[in-house]
Amino acid sequence: MINCTILCPLSMAIFLSAVANCRAEPVPHWAFQKPQAVEPPAVQNSKWVRTPVDAFILAKIEAAGLEPAPAADKATLLRRVTYDLNGLPPTLEELERFLADEQPSAFEKVVDRLLASPHYGERWAQHWLDIIPYAESDGYETNTDRPYAWRYRDYVVRSLNDDKPYDRFVTEQLAGDELAQGRDPREAADLWIATGFNRCGPVHMVSGNVDKNVARQEVLTEMTNSVGAVILGLTMGCARCHDHKFDPITQADYYSLQAFFATAQFREVDLATKSEREAFEAHKKEIEDQIKPLQAQLKALEEPYQQRLRKAKRAQLEPPLREALDVEKSKRTAEQRKLADQAETLIKVSWNELVEALSSEDQPRRLEWRKAMHDLQVRLPQLSKAWAIANEGEPPPVHILKRGDVTREGALVPAAFPKVLSAVVAGDVKNTRSRLDLARWLTRGDHPLTARVMVNRLWQHHFGRGIVGTPNDFGFRGQAPTHPELLDWLATEFVKHGWSLKHMHRLMVLSNTYRQASRLPSDSKTLKSDPENRLFAMMKRRRLEGEAIRDFVLSASGKLNFEVGGPMVRVPLESAVYELIFTEGEPDDLWPITSDPRSHCRRSLYLFAKRNVRLPLLEAFDQPDTLTSCPVRAVSTFAPQALIMLNGPFMQEYSAVFAKRLQREQPNDPKAQVELAYRIALGRPPKETERKLIADFLASKGSLEDFCLALLNSNEFIYVN
Repeated sequence: MINCTILCPLSMAIFLSAVANCRAEPVPHWAFQKPQAVEPPAVQNSKWVRTPVDAFILAKIEAAGLEPAPAADKATLLRRVTYDLNGLPPTLEELERFLADEQPSAFEKVVDRLLASPHYGERWAQHWLDIIPYAESDGYETNTDRPYAWRYRDYVVRSLNDDKPYDRFVTEQLAGDELAQGRDPREAADLWIATGFNRCGPVHMVSGNVDKNVARQEVLTEMTNSVGAVILGLTMGCARCHDHKFDPITQADYYSLQAFFATAQFREVDLATKSEREAFEAHKKEIEDQIKPLQAQLKALEEPYQQRLRKAKRAQLEPPLREALDVEKSKRTAEQRKLADQAETLIKVSWNELVEALSSEDQPRRLEWRKAMHDLQVRLPQLSKAWAIANEGEPPPVHILKRGDVTREGALVPAAFPKVLSAVVAGDVKNTRSRLDLARWLTRGDHPLTARVMVNRLWQHHFGRGIVGTPNDFGFRGQAPTHPELLDWLATEFVKHGWSLKHMHRLMVLSNTYRQASRLPSDSKTLKSDPENRLFAMMKRRRLEGEAIRDFVLSASGKLNFEVGGPMVRVPLESAVYELIFTEGEPDDLWPITSDPRSHCRRSLYLFAKRNVRLPLLEAFDQPDTLTSCPVRAVSTFAPQALIMLNGPFMQEYSAVFAKRLQREQPNDPKAQVELAYRIALGRPPKETERKLIADFLASKGSLEDFCLALLNSNEFIYVN
């Protein structure tokens, strides 16, 4: 019995409140309850409701005593929706057609065209790849390339373009190999490729001093955390070392979820036919035969330098290290082996030491031979393989790991769903540990999280902010939904219409909520009472992502390559970018450029996604680092962005190409060139003040290239209203 008389008044109040809370029935967190089918609310201005989405939004706007923003003009709306659904600017022909179409269904036709475009899948694949996080190298010290990973990227693009039901999309990625059992891999190629979802994150490769059990646990951690963050929208990873501090997720829940992946091993599945393999081997041998003499020349050139440098380094070693090297390997004691290994590390010649030691005659010869080798290496064919996972062997016992340490095993746990969710949505895995069972449980229509999380992501990318502002965290520490009834309505609508993503896009972008203007007068009551636009009483002005800036610039120049799919592309990259990146190979082995120059103008989605190595333009504009899931991209503003947009080689090159396009399409007519430039870059004609300013600039010997560069640097080009 506590003697309450010794408590101060404040302590007494806290104590009594705690006692009352303990006795009260706990209220389940909203995200752990099934979505409820709700009716759209009644509103005063019913004429403004174009889709049910509008009723939910308008009800809160009216309750706050506000009004929605007026509609955006047609040109703004077309640029907005084309960017949202295809990630590209509208063409001149598309703009003219839409402005001339006075039918009530004009915008609906635009939306249907954009959703049917192959570029829809490219645009929305990038959002999915951000949260995976997808890349085409392992990361960490070795950063080894993943030559077949791009097939997963293409699988995502295809699936989205085909409007594959989201429940099927999730199931294939978690358990495609299990669905493919008994089928020829070539017939079930997409199912195998889909499991690349489980291999997208960075991993330590088992080499050197990396403990294989630690490396394996890191792999399982990536798989488990991906399910938690991407599909469930929960910070499951917080329960790896201890029970979750805030959400009702225990360590046992975490390792029970991980147990579904206990037998999953990395596998490269051969998808090639016999004739394809024969052609591959022949082509490979042909190129390797051309590389061998170059390798021999390089070895003959480098060997004397290597020996001289090693000899000089060896002379500087401490006597015990030199003596250990002098002893034959087979006769070394354990201590001598240790010293010899240390000595070998110290006398190893790095690539920069070798290059600096080369004579002025040998440096260009070596560079010429290495360039010839690179040109051949990028022509080496790829055998058709899936970067996949598959079950191997009997399920091993899964233990809770104390503090997440593989050497500190705790209690055994079975494969099971998190208790806080399985109490709401039952599932039986007593007699199996199948990932297919996990996928089927996750994609039940009444699951509390799966549909909610995905429709929230769609809303986020259309309106600039999710209904839940923390897309990867629907737990207690995440933000509460601004419109919980709307979120539930969207989730149940999603399931009711066969998990169709395109159906949900239509509901959102055809709404009047989406068609609102992004600008209001500075004295607007809405801006004052809702500065964060949590009521969605106007559209949010958004900056283009780095990839979209690059794609928009290529589009303006007329050089954008619209080819869809295929292997990753390495574009020219300043050597200063990758010379600073630690890798076990030489830097000039790191970035062999794709030989076909037309491929350098492909969409940014297809650029080689190597962890720790990003194009300066994309990095400056907040491209994710691909080391962790990125649910919401940062939007920073700092000086290097202006510098790279004005002085960077990419912008300099393609502003000049843009100028040549204008000269080609409107020869010998500066006024027409300026008109055309504005329509291409900004989707509108120039204002009179702009015409005069540019005419004066060109008359004073300013170049058309500099004008194009300035136009591509304008806020109006970089932002979407």
